[in-house]
Amino acid sequence: MIKTKHRIIKDDFKLYDEERDNIRYKYESTSNVPQSPIWWDKAKDFSIFDKDGNKWIDFSSGIFVCNAGHSNPEINNAIKKQLDDVGYSYQYYTEIRRQFTKKLLDCSPDHFEKVVLLNSGSEATDAAYRLVKIWANNNNKKYIVCFNGSYHGRVLGSDLICGRKDSTDWSNVVDDDIVFIDFPYDESAAFDPSMLPPADQIAAFFMETYQGRTAQMYPKSYLQDLYKFARDNGALVCFDEIQSGFYRMGDLYGYMTYGDYKPDIVCLGKGITSSLPLSAVLSTKEIIDVDTNLSSSHAGNALCCAAGLANLNYLTSDKFQIDLKERCIVFEDRLRKLERYDSVSYVNVRGMVAAIIFKDVKEADKIVEFCFNNGIFPVNTYTDSIKFGPPLTISIEAINEAFDVIEEQLQ
Repeated sequence: MIKTKHRIIKDDFKLYDEERDNIRYKYESTSNVPQSPIWWDKAKDFSIFDKDGNKWIDFSSGIFVCNAGHSNPEINNAIKKQLDDVGYSYQYYTEIRRQFTKKLLDCSPDHFEKVVLLNSGSEATDAAYRLVKIWANNNNKKYIVCFNGSYHGRVLGSDLICGRKDSTDWSNVVDDDIVFIDFPYDESAAFDPSMLPPADQIAAFFMETYQGRTAQMYPKSYLQDLYKFARDNGALVCFDEIQSGFYRMGDLYGYMTYGDYKPDIVCLGKGITSSLPLSAVLSTKEIIDVDTNLSSSHAGNALCCAAGLANLNYLTSDKFQIDLKERCIVFEDRLRKLERYDSVSYVNVRGMVAAIIFKDVKEADKIVEFCFNNGIFPVNTYTDSIKFGPPLTISIEAINEAFDVIEEQLQ
């Protein structure tokens, strides 16, 4: 039995239960890969509970969604109030939609002029892909440069720009204008224009702000040179901020942690509401105001906009910002100390997102299972890495408790 302030694991807890696990696929496709064998019953702030009263410190934020914490009361109250007014409105305009889009643009860098509202991260990157293609046609450009190993979503447009040329083989659809280059995993890697198509034909660079399962960051000089090359040659710079946005990396948008950049398109999702499905594409009037239809039945849903507005008000408050900086310092420090253990190859961390990369997949599997059995809920990548991204509201006490347990196992 484990019982602390932040963790409860009862004596009769079983991580794997054949009968329970079989139910998972009774009604749903086996292609829906489970992120963990734990069934959630409720979640509050940075805690997850199952129906038997076991309790975990959440290091996943529900896959980087609940930045303001699970069931944040300010967001819940905004949703309840909106439900009594207008719950659903298709694309018909509402006051809450106006307030949300204005707030989003007000707190974003000034060069962003307009927003497209959608439902999911995949829809946002798909819309961005479409906008880039239209812009390219209008400006006699052609190629979109993406990175091997990236992930941008599951709909066709976003799958086309995902991290390998064969990612859309299932569809028999190929875009020959998409070029993949290797991600600069080595800190000393230099940006090499010789690996690219003719510079004057490049329409855009499309990048995750950090790459996927290992939370791998771009080397500072590499990104500087890429950005300068794009600007010198009239190419767009697009960041997929679905995971990294809304203070996950410490700043409002993750690209800001690299330096003073002004990307042309930013894709947002996940942490935009800390609760309900909503995503967005930020850009300029020139790029967004084009002759194409980017609407859908639930895009900009009134309830989601209410949640988004409350979320932004909460995350941008002075008190939250002061506390976040303190939490990030502790989180980053505890992660970096893990590199001293023999089984750990290296650690990537910035703000409140991190990945531990192990020397062996089996070691990563052991630590994941240990975490679940000891009251810590990480992101299982099913590879040699484990990702951590707790709600940004997590207490320093809970951060230290979780890493004390992980370090004990690593020792």
